[in-house]
Amino acid sequence: MTLAEIQFLKDNIDNLVEIRTVGDECLIARILIVIHDDEYDEHEVIYEVASSNQIDQYRNLETSVGYVLDFEEIVSIKPADAATH
Repeated sequence: MTLAEIQFLKDNIDNLVEIRTVGDECLIARILIVIHDDEYDEHEVIYEVASSNQIDQYRNLETSVGYVLDFEEIVSIKPADAATH
């Protein structure tokens, strides 16, 4: 991920973004935490799922649960389309 993309995630904490992953998942996620620590080689985003084209991989969406996604698994990110969510 580029520094601009990492900053985009940080700027959108508590907001919905669209994330596409290397596993062909397209998800709408509320960003909770962005970890970018080169010293400890930690690069991940913690998020809540709003929707996904692979929703079966998530447990009970009735409760608020944070999931972890490594930066290297992210193909693209962009603002979520408010018209569809």
